Amino acid sequence: MTVGGARTDHGAPELRDGANIRFLAPAVNAITNVTALVGRDLEPLRCHIYIRDGLIAAIVAATADTTPLAAAPPPAEDLLERYAPVTIDGKDMIAVPGMADVHDHLRVLAPGLPVAEGLPLDEFLKVQWATQARMGPQEYEVAVLLGALQRLRCGVTTVVDHAYTFHEPDLDEACVDAYESSGIRWACARGIMTRPYEPVCETFEQAADNIRALLANTTATPDRLFVAPVSIRQATPEEFERSAALAAELGAGTYTHASETPAERETWLQEANATPIMALDRAGFLSERAVLAHCVILDDDEIELLAARGAHVVHCPSNNMKLAKGVTRVPDLLAAGVNVALGVDMMTDIFSEMRAELQMQSLHRGDPAVLSSRDVLQMATWRGASAAFPDSAAPADTRFPAAAGHRVALGELSPGCAADIVLVPARSLLQAPLLDPLHALVHQTHGPMVRHVLVDGRLVVADGASTLVDEQELVVEAERACNFWLDRLDLPDGPRGVWFPPPPPEFADRRPEDWP
Repeated sequence: MTVGGARTDHGAPELRDGANIRFLAPAVNAITNVTALVGRDLEPLRCHIYIRDGLIAAIVAATADTTPLAAAPPPAEDLLERYAPVTIDGKDMIAVPGMADVHDHLRVLAPGLPVAEGLPLDEFLKVQWATQARMGPQEYEVAVLLGALQRLRCGVTTVVDHAYTFHEPDLDEACVDAYESSGIRWACARGIMTRPYEPVCETFEQAADNIRALLANTTATPDRLFVAPVSIRQATPEEFERSAALAAELGAGTYTHASETPAERETWLQEANATPIMALDRAGFLSERAVLAHCVILDDDEIELLAARGAHVVHCPSNNMKLAKGVTRVPDLLAAGVNVALGVDMMTDIFSEMRAELQMQSLHRGDPAVLSSRDVLQMATWRGASAAFPDSAAPADTRFPAAAGHRVALGELSPGCAADIVLVPARSLLQAPLLDPLHALVHQTHGPMVRHVLVDGRLVVADGASTLVDEQELVVEAERACNFWLDRLDLPDGPRGVWFPPPPPEFADRRPEDWP
């Protein structure tokens, strides 16, 4: 299997010196006869999509007198020599831009969700921290790889992982190794947690040193790094100010949970004499590279301030409902000009989040038209990409080829954009009768229905399976890791095991790093 970017299940050569494992996936040169949701308005078009060097080279309407590949831009000769590209027949499929999950926590081995079922947020977090405190680099790498692949398999091509806790060495590197191994386009919101208690917290100085080392020693770059104090529960107001200064020094973004609960808002008022958004602004935390998760409790002045600073908001509707946080004012934020993205946040998949967003806002406002299917799909595609990688929103005439090392546009199917593309069935029993492709995608499509996923024009998921990782071996390894330490945790009453056989007796007294 692929762990750490060193091995693959199909005998491909090892990668060294930070090379991206995605380039071991098959390259796609065309998707023919597909119904695509084109441009930022996601207008359906029956077309052929041509791909060169990881970019969408052309989109040509499919007509009766058009031979699909005849309209394709000719590839460079050296391109033909490097590999035999794949052409995908898109008949009876919908092509949608690769979707962005802009708020998640990918250490999915930690059993906090089932074990802490029904607990309020603060008690839920204590269970999460207790479980993660027992995880080392091996568990982190397996967990993050598992989480990234789960997102990728369900149509997410870009993920922002709010990563913490960092309670022992090498956890940062384990996360990056796992991102790279999965084939997903990633950004790391490197969490800073200086309180409330040992062993899951670190000093700010330790966090800053580790963030600098992350840039120096891994494939992380400033454009896909956020300095991310977890929340006011886990960092002081002064440390938010220091985080903003560190982000400015490194050329990184800033990221945090904000205005999530009444208790959090009260803590900001007590410790900073200001509401969360106002306090973050005073700390220099708000900018076009700032991403704030949740923002459940906002007044009009705070919404205006977020718009003025160009900060991005990520809404996680399923998580907000599960933990009874409340309803974010998404329609008001969008109307004010604030960019709002979607986050899966340890729930199921991005398709579920789109539906949850529509349903939550409709019920809350008493208006089924307060958001449209197009609105939520934009939140999941180009709006999400713009939050994760703000430079990706550049106008078409300022985009540069990916080979030149410059940012290209993400989250839309248009010439010049990165070829991050998701293909789902268009004539499934679950979608029939299909009258409107956009409606079918948002209301009738589910994550496991995804057939193919391209990232940078590379086929990282084919026929519903990773092309880079032996999924069954990963599942077994994840089960073994989880079983190894689950019953060693001091957990509240509830589920005490997992539904598969325990590890062999020889593993009873061994840590995961000792496994063969």
